[in-house]
Amino acid sequence: MAPRPGSGMRWLLFGVSGRLSRRTYAWALLFWALVLAIPVSAAVRAAPESSALAMAGFGFILAFLPAAWSIAVLSIKRLHDAGLPGILVGVLIIPAASGFMLLIMMVWPSVKGPNRHGPAPDQAGY
Repeated sequence: MAPRPGSGMRWLLFGVSGRLSRRTYAWALLFWALVLAIPVSAAVRAAPESSALAMAGFGFILAFLPAAWSIAVLSIKRLHDAGLPGILVGVLIIPAASGFMLLIMMVWPSVKGPNRHGPAPDQAGY
């Protein structure tokens, strides 16, 4: 059994080790959706061919890079919790299957008790 992973937002959003419950996974995805909505809404409000539109595009790129990494590692931890191999995260880059895969990861039940990736996320003190 793997040792208990670190805690905190840095581990949650960017750490690869450990397990993640369905609820925490859904909240983290909602967080990134809201973060990415900020530059998108700025781009929608900007006038065509304005510097505000260019800044919104640049802001989206700056937000997208950490969001993409974070969503990948969140998904790996969620797959570990479900007892599935983390390599399945590769399905998320297939446009036709990514939404379906995210839905599956949100409803797939956790493995009861500890597994090789650590203790179950619903245990006290996790």
